[in-house]
Amino acid sequence: MKKYVPTLAIVLFVLAVLGFSNILLEKQQEEKAQDAYRAERHLVVYSDMPADVNSALARKFYRDTGLRVQIETRTDSELQSLADDAASDAGPDMVIASEPVLKDLQQASIFVPYASLATESVPYSFKDADGYWTGAWYDPMVFVVSKAYYERRGSELETWDDLLTDPNMVLAFPDLAATDMAGDFLCSYVEIAGTAEASRYFKALQPHIASYAKTMSPIVRRVAAGEADMGVASAMTVRQFLRDKAPVVMLYPQNGTSYWLYGRGTTKWCTDTELAPVFADWLLSRSALALLHQNTLFLTTASDVLPKELDGRNRYPVLFPVRKLYTDQGRKNVQDWWIKTIRFGKEP
Repeated sequence: MKKYVPTLAIVLFVLAVLGFSNILLEKQQEEKAQDAYRAERHLVVYSDMPADVNSALARKFYRDTGLRVQIETRTDSELQSLADDAASDAGPDMVIASEPVLKDLQQASIFVPYASLATESVPYSFKDADGYWTGAWYDPMVFVVSKAYYERRGSELETWDDLLTDPNMVLAFPDLAATDMAGDFLCSYVEIAGTAEASRYFKALQPHIASYAKTMSPIVRRVAAGEADMGVASAMTVRQFLRDKAPVVMLYPQNGTSYWLYGRGTTKWCTDTELAPVFADWLLSRSALALLHQNTLFLTTASDVLPKELDGRNRYPVLFPVRKLYTDQGRKNVQDWWIKTIRFGKEP
């Protein structure tokens, strides 16, 4: 019997090794399966931001969290068409868009509510009261002043009425009927001042305006080139020129200004209740904001936790306390009013 002991020991050892190998192999296969699952698990996000920015956001989110999102670029009209597909069984998990688009999709019952500690850091004016969408970043309208003019009158430029105090000042100004953002500024000013006062103000501003611009860049370019003393443009555009050392100064109007808001809504088609909150909160992070700035989208965070960008006098933005209850058609009606009564003055 003793002569079989070594053989039995060898057999038991081999069986133990084989058993351990099988356990190890099963564990490796399980880990590979989990890795494959994680690789396949992702959110589908529709965004109206530039394609290169969307790709950069997805890569940065993966580096920060190890989780995946697929961000597909869509136009505003394509995003709004989701409202027509509200009865569909399939759609994106999340939408990143401007405030008007988010409101339209909310009205179409596309979104589901979401709230967290991160969304609590966003003021109520930047989000839906019931959590159906939350703003992440905004772009305020600002004064852009040539350095030469700033040296002469910079200390006197505080409010919108200060644009009327120098009869010789040449102003670069947006065509308020050309873009949604310019129209939002017009509607916000009318909401704050009232139609009669807004009419008086814009008519008084007319003699200072050398020409109207359909986009923001020409406004800043004219000020930087000395063709205008100052202008009214989006802060993001001014910061892009400041990055390139343009000889201009950016000032926040101290009696308030309008803002174009971008945010996020989680859709009713989203089934990943673990991944979606992580990405929603990450969009409000310092990391996401820094990524936008690296890609020259110099937006301001909507979160009260993160610092705001200061102007040329180290002051924070002051925003109009507007409710923005106008519809897309309502905005167009106000823009038509501005064209007829202010810009071309054909109606009283």
